[in-house]
Amino acid sequence: MNLGFLDFTSIEQRRADCDEELRLNRRFSPQVYLGVVDITEQNGHYRVGGEAGSGEPAVWMRRLPEDGMLPAKLAGGDVDTRLARRIGRTLAKLHGRAETGPDIEAYGSPSSVIANWQENFDQMGPFIGRTISPAINDEIRSYVQEFVGQQAALLERRVTEGHVRDGHGDLHAASVCIADGQIVLFDSLQFAPRYRCADLASEVAFLAMDFEYHGRGDLAWAFVDSYVRASGDDELPSLLDFYMCYRAYVRGKVRSLRLAQTEKVPGGEQEALIAESRGYFDLAWAHAGGLPRPLMVVTMGLPASGKTTLARALAGRLGLVHLSSDVARKRMAGIPPTRRGSDEFGSGLYDPAMTRNTYAALRRDAARWLRRGRGVVVDATFGNPGERAQLRQLAHRLGVDLHVVLCDADDDTLIARLKRRATEQGVVSDARIELWPQLRAAFTPPDEQASVLRVDATRDTEETVEQALGLLRARYRSS
Repeated sequence: MNLGFLDFTSIEQRRADCDEELRLNRRFSPQVYLGVVDITEQNGHYRVGGEAGSGEPAVWMRRLPEDGMLPAKLAGGDVDTRLARRIGRTLAKLHGRAETGPDIEAYGSPSSVIANWQENFDQMGPFIGRTISPAINDEIRSYVQEFVGQQAALLERRVTEGHVRDGHGDLHAASVCIADGQIVLFDSLQFAPRYRCADLASEVAFLAMDFEYHGRGDLAWAFVDSYVRASGDDELPSLLDFYMCYRAYVRGKVRSLRLAQTEKVPGGEQEALIAESRGYFDLAWAHAGGLPRPLMVVTMGLPASGKTTLARALAGRLGLVHLSSDVARKRMAGIPPTRRGSDEFGSGLYDPAMTRNTYAALRRDAARWLRRGRGVVVDATFGNPGERAQLRQLAHRLGVDLHVVLCDADDDTLIARLKRRATEQGVVSDARIELWPQLRAAFTPPDEQASVLRVDATRDTEETVEQALGLLRARYRSS
């Protein structure tokens, strides 16, 4: 196989690559990378572990548990801020031992940083207008040029102070596993030193960005804060937006390139790849200053209007911390989020006092994140004008922009969704079809706010998300 940047046409080249993969990954997880073995074939039977040099080389690894892989744990809601902090401390310790030197430091110079960006922009040319809009691409390009131009001295100082090192190179969630209670980093990038050798802030930004992409901005910042404390790199946060933009753009580019490969395959995953690409580019745009930070977005509406689905999507695509009233309510009650409640309207978990306390908790959580400079998306019904007014007062007091997005859907659609929800697993909301008359009557539309952004929540989820993003972008581009 010869891809130009990867040439494995000879067995010597493949063996050298296996040796390099072993060497690099043993820096992070020697207990997993056991050696290089030969695979031999005789009479149609394959044998692993033949005489050295007698067959096809392969890296011999200890099997890692699938349920310990970080993406699986994120999908199952099995990652908390304590684990994120542990990952930050582990990475800081490993980075402290990472190699540096003149050859490595050269990759952190402003000219090298710009060269990497230019390569990305060049490779994205065929996809502009498909996976990334011309406007977003131009805004990111302008941001990069301005940042490197203004911060060249900072980038140079990072080199001289030893922050440019030979790191992992591909540290996103899929390269992290929790095995036997230990944090295992694996699958270091072995084929291109210029992608692996960089400012360590870029590597931290990669995993932080991926936490955000998974809709877990809270984990991103727990991870970053822990890393900064453990490493003593107090300057790192000033570089995070730039490198998170870079890492998100690269991931979007990789998805776009994969799209070109799958288009020739019937039944390929084109739509999913396009959506994933756009999600990463939206996140890159957000970190490129597309939206002010911090800011507060609210997704509101009747039960089953899709406000939680929209909030999760906006959290992942704009790098916001998702705050949910359903989760906050059950957290205060000390019960798991997905445990179904059976309380009647206005009683138990949903009595007026509990509801007031839930909204107060949302405001406290939002204020805590906003004061730290982190944006939030608050997901709740907000059917009471008084609760909406208190949130506006909070935004005014903290001096942050507030955008209220109303998920609008007709009653027939909402009733049909509530009926379907009764049989679905993993649903956090306790809204039930038999409560619909009371839920409907208790909801007061936000007619007091002329600035509310209304989205058609009867449409496909991706269409609704794109509509909301378009309305948010338009608000700033017209200002």
